[in-house]
Amino acid sequence: MKQKKSVEDYLKVIYTLSKGKAVYGSDIAGKLGVSRPTVSVALRALAEEGYVFADDTHEIHLTEKGKRIAEDTYERHSTFCRLLTGLGVDEKTAAADACEMEHAVSPESYEALKMLAMETLRGE
Repeated sequence: MKQKKSVEDYLKVIYTLSKGKAVYGSDIAGKLGVSRPTVSVALRALAEEGYVFADDTHEIHLTEKGKRIAEDTYERHSTFCRLLTGLGVDEKTAAADACEMEHAVSPESYEALKMLAMETLRGE
């Protein structure tokens, strides 16, 4: 699982799901709209990269490395959502666009857009 977008999407989903409960492969499959076997393959690859691990009950956990990436991706997503909705984009479209933008923008451009988002929200 070398594609940055796919890795970040899986880690972000695990991160957001883990805020409320234990996370299992079936939860991830449901959230991402993919099959359970697809999730199993992805989780194996994520584990090999040192991003996740499963405990004895098959609950999925983020490693520190995985958690850092998940938190960064989640922050970028949230920032882009706030920026776009602050500019008048409807929430559904903003969330879909933010999901694409969170992977595509360089750290430098993200910081500039983050500042713009803060200015835009202050002006409301």
